[in-house]
Amino acid sequence: MLASVLLLVAMNAAVPQAAGPLEIRIVYDNVSARSDMHADWGFAALVTLDGRRVLFDTGTKADLFMENLKKLGTDPASIEHIVISHDHGDHTGGIASLTARNPRIRVHMPEARQGPFELVPGVYSTGPIEGQPREQALVIETPKGLVILTGCSHPGLVKIVETAEKQRGANSVRLLLGGFHLLQQTQEQIAATIARLKQLKVAAAVPTHCSGDLAIKLFREAFPAAPPGAGAHIVLH
Repeated sequence: MLASVLLLVAMNAAVPQAAGPLEIRIVYDNVSARSDMHADWGFAALVTLDGRRVLFDTGTKADLFMENLKKLGTDPASIEHIVISHDHGDHTGGIASLTARNPRIRVHMPEARQGPFELVPGVYSTGPIEGQPREQALVIETPKGLVILTGCSHPGLVKIVETAEKQRGANSVRLLLGGFHLLQQTQEQIAATIARLKQLKVAAAVPTHCSGDLAIKLFREAFPAAPPGAGAHIVLH
């Protein structure tokens, strides 16, 4: 009888618990997906996985950022970590206002770490990736591939994806979302980036913020994607 109980416990322990859906809400972007959300140059996205919340960047204007966060029904006390992609004002504007309302929140600047690290189970920073300036991306592991969030992709979009896949031992990206920083690139250069991302098995892409109108158009033609904009809500099971 005891042996049977021990076997049952061992079998139950070996079966992973089902994870809840991954939710991504765009808090701050150049355009708005909802009429009640402020649109402004900058970027911020809120990641929720299994009840744990990580904020990626904080937009430009603190008041607009905090208003958008409130309109999304997000309690600042529910956010455990802020990951700042890079130290530019259009990504750091809301830090002080948010930490004033939640002093326990942990802020992770790219200069503070040397390598990748886990924030909450399944959610990682790449650590700083060399570029002008250095930048970190947010990576979430899902059963169907990685989800990667980028701030401005100054080190290069392809370099960020290659780094994330190598770090996590993955060979596919379910979703790539954020600022792609292709606004000064030609159609041929953007097409080459898209071709390389397809080689890296990027399945879907949502260009936002500094991606540029031409890049947004070409990416929408090349990849299935949800609409960008402040207030956009993406749920992945």
